[in-house]
Amino acid sequence: MSGFEVEPETMRQSADELDVAKDEVQAMLDQFIGMVEQYADAFGGDTIGSLVGVGHQLCVDKFTECLTANIEDLTGLAQAVREMGDDHETADGEIGESFKKLQGDLKST
Repeated sequence: MSGFEVEPETMRQSADELDVAKDEVQAMLDQFIGMVEQYADAFGGDTIGSLVGVGHQLCVDKFTECLTANIEDLTGLAQAVREMGDDHETADGEIGESFKKLQGDLKST
């Protein structure tokens, strides 16, 4: 691909931004759970209240599960991008050293 450049430091910055996004989602989830817990006993003990309470809890559980999965995905993505930046930097260094060795071998012949 012509004109394609990879900057390991930019990749690390992107990984840091994914970490920030993960922390923001976690904070929103924590806030949501705190708010929902206030309504734990709001449905009453009768049949309808019990059914509404069960439905409410199922929705809360699924929403929490979804956001938790997103948090885990963001964590994995941030780590993968960070590792790609590190791997790219390592590979660049190794390639550079190979060319220096090749240049030295060519000069000595």
